[in-house]
Amino acid sequence: MKQQTKQDAYTTNLLISLLVRFPEIMSINIDMPQDSAKFTFILAGIVKKDDVANFKLVLKNSLSAYHELTGEYLQVKPKLQRAGKVNLLELCCRTSDLSLEWIQLICGIISGHFPTILIREGDEGESIHEEELIRQEEIIEYLLSHNTGTQKDNLIAFREAGKVFVYDMIKNTV
Repeated sequence: MKQQTKQDAYTTNLLISLLVRFPEIMSINIDMPQDSAKFTFILAGIVKKDDVANFKLVLKNSLSAYHELTGEYLQVKPKLQRAGKVNLLELCCRTSDLSLEWIQLICGIISGHFPTILIREGDEGESIHEEELIRQEEIIEYLLSHNTGTQKDNLIAFREAGKVFVYDMIKNTV
């Protein structure tokens, strides 16, 4: 198996740091050739249509405010998939638009809008120390500010039982 180069490891490390820092994100798919990123959140129970419509409105207004403050236009496509007693909330955007501020904004909106039904990893009393959160944010900012990998990267990262798994969708390897 070919050893990863430093450049190849950027995207992998970025995905790991994002999932460690933001326990509400259940999976991330980064597809560099398509310039797309998909963040998946899990909502427990029944989500009413009115709540989804209100969430989309809050998201739209928040992104408009973000644009006015920063000058950065961010296009985000939300999608809710119902799967029995859980719902998958997917937010798609361009990888070239990713920033720590954008991710913090999205996670804050979702946490604020669905506080009782948003599933977070480690909700059973585990908590990350403030120093670790700051460290992860520094890593994320560094990786986002540098070339975050090769244009061939198509990776998916997800969490399960306190662990983060990253798979290369092209090679089907870990």
